[in-house]
Amino acid sequence: MTNRGLRSLAAGRAAAPTEIHRTAYLRRHDARSEAEVKRRARAEGRTTFHAHVGSTDWPATARALQEIEAGLAEHGLACDRFGLTLSRAMSVPEAERAGVHKETGPSLRAEEWAVLGEAAAIQPHLGDFMIGTPAGAEHARAALGAGVTTIGNLGQYWSFEVPGGQDALQVTEATVRAIGMLAAWRDRGALVHSYLDDGVAMQASHYGSYVGWAALERHVVEDLCGARLAHSYGGLVDDPWHRAVVHLAVDDVHDRDHLGSMVYGNTVDMRARDRAHNEEVLRRYLTIDLAAQLRRPTGHAVHPVPLTEAERVPTGAENLEVQLLAHALDADVRRSGAVVDWDRAERLAGEVAAYALGFRDAALRLLLDDGVDVADPVALLLALRMLGTAGLEERLRLPVPRAVADLVPWKARHVRSLAGDLDAELPDLRGTRLVLAVLDVHDVVRDALLHALPRAGAEVVLLPSDATPAGVVHAAVAEDADVIVLGTYNGAALAVGRELRAAVEATGFEGAVIIGGKLNQDTGGDSPVDVVEDLRALGLQPAATLSDAARLLGRVNVP
Repeated sequence: MTNRGLRSLAAGRAAAPTEIHRTAYLRRHDARSEAEVKRRARAEGRTTFHAHVGSTDWPATARALQEIEAGLAEHGLACDRFGLTLSRAMSVPEAERAGVHKETGPSLRAEEWAVLGEAAAIQPHLGDFMIGTPAGAEHARAALGAGVTTIGNLGQYWSFEVPGGQDALQVTEATVRAIGMLAAWRDRGALVHSYLDDGVAMQASHYGSYVGWAALERHVVEDLCGARLAHSYGGLVDDPWHRAVVHLAVDDVHDRDHLGSMVYGNTVDMRARDRAHNEEVLRRYLTIDLAAQLRRPTGHAVHPVPLTEAERVPTGAENLEVQLLAHALDADVRRSGAVVDWDRAERLAGEVAAYALGFRDAALRLLLDDGVDVADPVALLLALRMLGTAGLEERLRLPVPRAVADLVPWKARHVRSLAGDLDAELPDLRGTRLVLAVLDVHDVVRDALLHALPRAGAEVVLLPSDATPAGVVHAAVAEDADVIVLGTYNGAALAVGRELRAAVEATGFEGAVIIGGKLNQDTGGDSPVDVVEDLRALGLQPAATLSDAARLLGRVNVP
């Protein structure tokens, strides 16, 4: 290992706090870490449950947690852990947060770290905008000190960018320092969390490469850094059969000793204002996830997604509703017979895991041949970040067993489907020059547009996710573009719109500006508010759907 990797790991170990607070949850379970409770639950066959919360600030979030806890207690039930949906402003040190949009979720102040585990006897989990960001190392230290012993999200290291850009080497060294801190507390149950669906694993064309990326992450975290890795999956895994196979295959690449963080609920099939449909989606994926924990216990906490997830940030009451449903369904699944052909699932998972381990080994050989010091976590992380899953698939071209190749992830299927729909809706765009950008990791619609727009004749200039609204406008001027198409998803649409308007006025850009995604704004209430009319008043063109975007593109005047 080179000095850079050694220095970063050693610095992380040295910076780890000397004490870890015992949260209300850990005191209730007389445990030193969440991992200790997971091991007990795994041994006892007890299912654990996860809620995801994140109101506009910490006090409102704490009230939601207390509402969940009290409502479950009335039925003699409990929630084990909560994931905190933080604002993207948390990705940078506190002194720099004013320069990043306040988006959905709280931005923790210094005094709030200490009370994370005391609002309710539900164990805090921190994933969003922690490890993998410029402030990741300092946040990992603060979280450990507060009693948070499962910390991530390594998945965001591969896919997340701070608006305006960041130094990749500095972020990588901060990531390794954070992992080093968790390695220092491994014997006390500290876990590095990685949500595969948030990272580049979901770029895979089949689940063999997806699980192969999980195997690469395990190699970095466990073999090179000496920490323990907890994988999460599920938000973009829509097919119940795929959920069963992924559960088993990821456990296989962890030598069947996986302590997972949580199985995230299926979010992609949820519909706005369609309660009956959402209840059916909820029951379908929960049945598999609960049964998987009975078949192969991994300690993953099962996450029921609130039925309003597709509309806005769910309230405490809406989280409580689905927690109660999940606990009731757990009892039903335990009384039922097998919900899938588990013997077949085990065989297929074994094929997936075997391919995944071969993918890991081939990737390491490829990078070694490229001159990468694969024994250095800093060098290896940087090289993998450059390639991603899709890049490795293209360069490795490993033969894929037919049964594995047929396991196509949602994103690959959905991008193809959306692009096909766009082919029928887009106007003739020959002669149109277009700047395309999405300002965060929500890249499915962007990728569909990237496939369909050139087929309609448009010239497309794609900007990276670290672009700023002003930078997008300046790029459009420099490229002599006729139109900007921009996506934003995390509760900052009006702030983005105002920056776009100011940049348009400053540069004199005369083209159309189409803005889509989640067109809401965190204004300090419990949930973001719709700002479509505000955006229209700024002279921008809001697109709630891809069909809207196609229609608006048809109105673009090309000189």
